[in-house]
Amino acid sequence: MSHPPGMSAPVNSKRQNPRRREILEATLRVIGESGVNSVTHRAVAQEADVALASTTYYFDSKGALVEEALELMIARSIEYVRRYTTSPARISQGELIDRIVGFVEAHVNDPNAFLMAQYELMLEAGRREYLRPLARRWTIAYIDGFDRVVRSAGLPQPELATEIITNFVEGALLNHVTTPTDDFLEARLRPLLTNLVAALDCGAT
Repeated sequence: MSHPPGMSAPVNSKRQNPRRREILEATLRVIGESGVNSVTHRAVAQEADVALASTTYYFDSKGALVEEALELMIARSIEYVRRYTTSPARISQGELIDRIVGFVEAHVNDPNAFLMAQYELMLEAGRREYLRPLARRWTIAYIDGFDRVVRSAGLPQPELATEIITNFVEGALLNHVTTPTDDFLEARLRPLLTNLVAALDCGAT
């Protein structure tokens, strides 16, 4: 449907345009490679291989680019959480470990997970108050998902176990971002996680 001269397209039309999503994906790549401070309309346009006017058409400021990139990152990460923590009422501790390793593997091996960008954006939420509600939304979904699967595995003190396991996972992912290794999942993550779950099951908190 065309629009009369001088009238812009409806907001919903702009938000649903595939090019807009491409620009946000490019923003995440820029953040992942060079940090939030490197985000400019020109840098994003170059990364997305679009005209500079396209980035300014969809996003009127750097803040808007960063905020919506954070929204995209959170939505993607929450989807991973749901995929790996939606489980039957009772699962074995072995399945709990498999699910957590699968969750980490999805982040590590999917190029669209943008782990570097994720940490950059969460740090930016710590600096910029207007981004904190988005970061809290992600944290709540993340903790709720892990709490659900930890309870399904029957670990004692599930709230405390969830906090310990999520802190372990975040630390492991951060270590992998800073010092990646090819055998990270099976040689490091799984054995450590197995020992951690066994210790939690014994009440070693």
